[in-house]
Amino acid sequence: MTVVAIVITTLLAGGAVLALVRIVRGPSILDRIVATDVLLAVIVMSIATEAAFSRDATALPVLAVLSILGFTGAVSVARFAIRRQAPADPPSGRDADRPSSDYQAESIDLPDSLGLPAALDRRPPEPPDRGDSLSPPDRLDRPTEEVR
Repeated sequence: MTVVAIVITTLLAGGAVLALVRIVRGPSILDRIVATDVLLAVIVMSIATEAAFSRDATALPVLAVLSILGFTGAVSVARFAIRRQAPADPPSGRDADRPSSDYQAESIDLPDSLGLPAALDRRPPEPPDRGDSLSPPDRLDRPTEEVR
């Protein structure tokens, strides 16, 4: 059992040292974010390993909180970093700092000619003109008094 503990401690320490090297050297902010997330995972694994060897379950709430904290932090920082690296004038014409949920009414206005086949056009059909010029199918839908 002592040999297993030494091997696991060595592997976890090696992973922590490599993560710290990546945090310091990094070249980009995303490399540092991933390395910080790996370091937090190594810390969680070391706490879980200690809890397993000592057969003590009091560390489980700490493990749950650290795991949730690591996930939430990594996702939020990655979203911030991606939004920050977005081009200033994206080809879609949208503002890079404006979330896509703000483009609800603007994106619905479609031009009349989309160049799509009729099977791919999802717009509702135009209602028929109910004026004086009725086509034969429209005459069948009207009562007989109006068709004369």
